[in-house]
Amino acid sequence: MPLHPNDHPTLVRIANVARHHVPPLPPEDGPARRPARVGVFGTGTDWVQLTWSRLGPGPVTVTCGPRQETVVTDGGPGSHLVRQLEPATDHRIELTGEGMGAAKRITIDATTLTPPPGEELFRLATVSDVHIGARATGFFHTIAEIPTPAVHHTIRCLRAAQTEAAYWGAQQLVVKGDLVNHSDAESWRVAGGVLRALSIPRVAIPGNHERSGKGDTEAATGATEADIPFVDDFDVVDRDGVRIVLADTSRPGINLGRIDHVADRIVEAAASTDDAVFVGVHHQFMRSLVPTYIPVGIPRPSGHRFLRQLGKANPRALVSSGHTHRHRTFRHGGVTVSEIGSTKDFPGTWAGYQFYEGGVVQTVRRIREPSVIRWTDHTRRAALGAWGLWAPGPMRERCFSQTWST
Repeated sequence: MPLHPNDHPTLVRIANVARHHVPPLPPEDGPARRPARVGVFGTGTDWVQLTWSRLGPGPVTVTCGPRQETVVTDGGPGSHLVRQLEPATDHRIELTGEGMGAAKRITIDATTLTPPPGEELFRLATVSDVHIGARATGFFHTIAEIPTPAVHHTIRCLRAAQTEAAYWGAQQLVVKGDLVNHSDAESWRVAGGVLRALSIPRVAIPGNHERSGKGDTEAATGATEADIPFVDDFDVVDRDGVRIVLADTSRPGINLGRIDHVADRIVEAAASTDDAVFVGVHHQFMRSLVPTYIPVGIPRPSGHRFLRQLGKANPRALVSSGHTHRHRTFRHGGVTVSEIGSTKDFPGTWAGYQFYEGGVVQTVRRIREPSVIRWTDHTRRAALGAWGLWAPGPMRERCFSQTWST
């Protein structure tokens, strides 16, 4: 079983014996080093998000067509949004300047997404797997912040994600499970304090961590006392142009998910509206009969049966989950199904959904706040570095535009 650093602080120190500051601080001065992992992480209909593991220190000029902006980079991980771009257009972005060091110039190509037909009706944002109360990450929980900060990374990640989502224009926030690492009153209190800063409606559904049996309080009780709207079983929220259907897919005490107990109610809710339907759950829908990775989710037989029923009930449905801490998308039974990664570890993201009269756009952004992206970029080293390749998934499965079938 994974170890917790509160119980095994010596193990954390041994794993980080050569590191005096984790994540490493960017250099205070000196020449710019060679850039590392500079590229496009996400695209929207009118924006492109650039991210890097190392850039600077120094000013970098970002040029895209007639637009030119200067970014002051600090020599570590970072991000920049190129905004006000034309939709459905190929864009060439050039990075030049002192902060480029020996590279001098990097050219990046990106294509903005095509908006679906009709007017935009509603914007929804989601976060997943925040794990308030956790102090480290990785399978053995040996990737930790050293020295221990006054505000832990899980809190900073949630706070920054919801701030960025609200600035983007989100009109509703959905937390798709594992808001807290263990269901204890203190973790719920902290999570509630962060979420109350939002000026938009928010709601949370439980994940396997809320139902693990660890902690000193029952999940619904902890959420209620913390003033967090909480879906204990099943709920429907109607917004302009979209019906948001939220369901608890957890099983007490185990990681395996389930859908049969709420499948009929979700299908009925989808069939009884003329609007699009967004189904938010915690556990992912497994695509193979035998699990090929962990954590396990909703078994394929029941999951695929439900997706076929949902597709027949309403062809304008999108299902989204968390749980796996990775980004993937597939279609089954006419329904698009997406997995969104964790807010608190690499790549450290939140997702946005723009519902139009004729379709939906899903976009995923890395959290840009400097102390957050330094932490999440550092956690790419989990699983002996394989996590940095596994978790992001292809960009086409993170950011896409879908027109509803008629």
